[in-house]
Amino acid sequence: MCFLCPINTKSRAKLKVKRMLPQSLEYKAGQRKFRWEKRRAAEMYPELITIGAFSLGSYGVLIALAFIAGIMLASKLSIKEGYGKDDILDLGLVAIFTSVIGARALYVIVWWEYFAKEPARIFKVWEGGLVFYGGLIGAVIGTAVWLKIKKKPVLKTGDICMPFVALAHAIGRIGCFLNGCCYGRVSEKYGLVFPGVGDNVPHLPVQIYESVLNFINFIFLIVFYRFFKKRDGEVFFLYFINYAVIRVIMEFFRGDAERGMFAGLSTSTFISIVVIIFGAAGIIFIRLKNGKKV
Repeated sequence: MCFLCPINTKSRAKLKVKRMLPQSLEYKAGQRKFRWEKRRAAEMYPELITIGAFSLGSYGVLIALAFIAGIMLASKLSIKEGYGKDDILDLGLVAIFTSVIGARALYVIVWWEYFAKEPARIFKVWEGGLVFYGGLIGAVIGTAVWLKIKKKPVLKTGDICMPFVALAHAIGRIGCFLNGCCYGRVSEKYGLVFPGVGDNVPHLPVQIYESVLNFINFIFLIVFYRFFKKRDGEVFFLYFINYAVIRVIMEFFRGDAERGMFAGLSTSTFISIVVIIFGAAGIIFIRLKNGKKV
């Protein structure tokens, strides 16, 4: 089950073959023809260990590592900022729970036509169907409410946590690569054949591109936090701006078709535009409210 993409590997197979085939045929009919015999398939490892009916998925392992790394590193930084040793650990548990709810909710909204016919499947999260942006929104809302209840500063805490969200996302995208999901457009020169796609043509490994960009975002936010931060909330809102820009760029290179469309844009592109506006408005807000704790 992929937390960062909308549908799991097994249920994706038939859809991918059906939807990607026209693109493949169109590409073959162009001026250049792929030399498939010289193109080796990428070695995907969706399952790291299989013992009988039990299998340990690479995506699950990477996403678990992502959460653990993010929570532990954020906790270490928070202690230096005067937080209790368990504050961020508790916050991390809230974030995990609310992120799953948000990720599933957005997926159901995007694909409501399907779920309206089979509403019972809404609750079958183990079948896959979780969207990153939904998870991010759910986690932010859930943790903000929790912080208010605990009377902790929301923006200051966000500054501590968001760099490690970028790091966790970078790790998670490696899981996407190993799983063979969230792949890019067809590319003869720079692509890899992802066996799970089912069309036997090379696609851009955009999972790796996004992983690298998220890691760069992590480094940028940490440096900004340490040397340039002047107001609580700056790092928090910068994360949203930076990631939304990264996502808009990546959307131009994505090749998995089943991600939803809104107003002529992919769902993630549309949300990214809203997120950029949100981040910019947040920066303006905290500068206007300079000196006031939020």
